[in-house]
Amino acid sequence: MTKNYKRKDILMKEVKRNYKDGIFRMLFDNEDKIRELYNAISGSNYSKDVEVEIVTLKDVIVGDLKNDLAFIIDGKLIVLIEHQATLNPNMPLRMLCYLAKEYEKKYFKRSGSIYSNRQLKIPTPELYVFYNGDERLNKTKLKLSDAYLKKCDKLSVEVVVEVIDVNYEKGEELVKRSETLAGYSYLVHLIREKKNAGIDEDRIAEDVIKECMSQGILVDFLHRYGGEIVSFLCDELTREECLAIRAQEGYELGLERGIEQGLEQGIQQGL
Repeated sequence: MTKNYKRKDILMKEVKRNYKDGIFRMLFDNEDKIRELYNAISGSNYSKDVEVEIVTLKDVIVGDLKNDLAFIIDGKLIVLIEHQATLNPNMPLRMLCYLAKEYEKKYFKRSGSIYSNRQLKIPTPELYVFYNGDERLNKTKLKLSDAYLKKCDKLSVEVVVEVIDVNYEKGEELVKRSETLAGYSYLVHLIREKKNAGIDEDRIAEDVIKECMSQGILVDFLHRYGGEIVSFLCDELTREECLAIRAQEGYELGLERGIEQGLEQGIQQGL
């Protein structure tokens, strides 16, 4: 009995690791869904005739970042990151590292192509972060140049990441353009709503699945992954919220200590 329980626990951990590698890869698992998603976020109207090449680097980690989805469409390299609850200002740097790995894989591994005297044409990057946190979204673009130590007029390298609010209510205009994105947004909304109401996690999974199924939302996805995916999202929301609280507490503590040290130095110097 104990062996079976341990095996079940190991399998559950493995499942959760797979989820963490990219829920969006699981949701948008074919070209039609990817075209639908990109049309929604870009305002484009690509038809089924437009080819999509999925180029997600599944085994590459940049810091703690595993990108959820990367694809090439119409000469553009699109990198999408689902980033829950808190907005990371270092995303442009992380995206830059990821882009470098994408281009390295596509061009450096071709024998001699990068050293040719003929200029290589590369897909134009578009970088997006999906935000579904509780706080108000004040910035819609994150720039690498904001992190530069020296501010100057001449920029040799710039990276701009567009931040898209995919909350069920706040991002309604955008998410309703994609049925799958709208379903995902509603799923997270329901989980957060029931979690904040103090409902037990097992009950949350049961209620959320029943409600989504009755409305025809993500039926195939939830039928396949069910309670495990809901439990994972509950855990992720809790983890992200805890990290956000700790970061804020750390900032306030550092500020407080800095003020105290400044006062002590001032007293010592007779100011």
